[in-house]
Amino acid sequence: MKEANRPPLPPEVARLLEVGRPGGPSIDDAMALLRQIRRTPHEARTLEELTIRHTASPLPEPLALAAASAAIDRGEPAAAFALLNEASSSGALMLRADLEADRGDTSAALALVERVLLRDIGHPGARERHLRLRQAMGLTSALDGGPGGWRGAQGARKERDARETTWIASEPDTPYVIHREVARGGSGVVYEAEDRDLGRRLALKMYHEPNRQREQLLHEARVAVALSGLAGPGIVRVFDVDPDRGWIALEWAGGGALRDRIGEGDRAALLPIERWALPLAATLARVHDAGWLHLDVKPANVLFARDNAPLLTDFGIARRQGEHPAAGSLGYASPERIAGAACDEREDVYGFGRLLEDVIQRLNTPDIVAQWTPLVSACVAPRMSRLSSAHAIAQRISEALAR
Repeated sequence: MKEANRPPLPPEVARLLEVGRPGGPSIDDAMALLRQIRRTPHEARTLEELTIRHTASPLPEPLALAAASAAIDRGEPAAAFALLNEASSSGALMLRADLEADRGDTSAALALVERVLLRDIGHPGARERHLRLRQAMGLTSALDGGPGGWRGAQGARKERDARETTWIASEPDTPYVIHREVARGGSGVVYEAEDRDLGRRLALKMYHEPNRQREQLLHEARVAVALSGLAGPGIVRVFDVDPDRGWIALEWAGGGALRDRIGEGDRAALLPIERWALPLAATLARVHDAGWLHLDVKPANVLFARDNAPLLTDFGIARRQGEHPAAGSLGYASPERIAGAACDEREDVYGFGRLLEDVIQRLNTPDIVAQWTPLVSACVAPRMSRLSSAHAIAQRISEALAR
């Protein structure tokens, strides 16, 4: 139907479309208007107009989610997808996951559910969907309640972690004095330590299972050393390694991890975003130029020196471009990687986008969301539409700063 022949909008629909604009209804009033309109013959027209409006100027997320749910009720998944395109709340991600699963893209659905679990492992329905989707792909769920699953692993992991912490702290011939534990992940524990001879503070990473993980430990150290020379600044330096005892001595990052800054909502440390995002993208681009993929770009693996310069760390699963990758971290691996596809630079671009999304969700102010959401969307788009490289990320940020 041509625009000139379209019937005029009912007053309540016209009012609803003004949400988020000066003089428009509040989000609560808009939600009430939508509920009211859904009981009238104007529902279909309203959803169509909301979808058009959302494409031009994103709706507040609660309204977009409610409209998407209404579209699904009407059997209009395409409209629901369009309304959820920019949404990032857990509820929206779960709804998008169901839509992806319904159209047969199980890996995309699983990636969305993993993002929810990353934030809240107890989110209603998330663990059930995670198990079901992984089973559909022939995978074993890390969150299963069975003997090797999430629940069953907790007691064993706690016992093992306590034993390892005691072992490393009491090792008599280690050259380092251990002060405190600062991080714990899937491959090992990181301690703040001090070199007795040099009086230098450093990070001591102790692998959980030194015998089994010996090759991964050596790989992490060798890649970091190689990239420190080839890729310039921005890579955490390796000082020493002992593959027999299972530890790596690394440069101490006095500014902490991006994960901690996000968790604390430390606006002073996170803003302006471009202060650290641009050099981080540049570092990642140099890693790619050297022929490597990091494959685990996430907030825990971005540290800060005392001058707030970002440092990329943990190259334990890094691979040469073209090699088959190891499994990625929950919430930061792309749908195609989950599905088993070979990776290229766009995998690290995806991780960068998720990392940036974590930041803007934590800060959650309209100006920051408006400024950075387009870059996030370009980084986490479907593979063929995604930014092709970290160089492209850096270029986007530079161009935005120049405006």
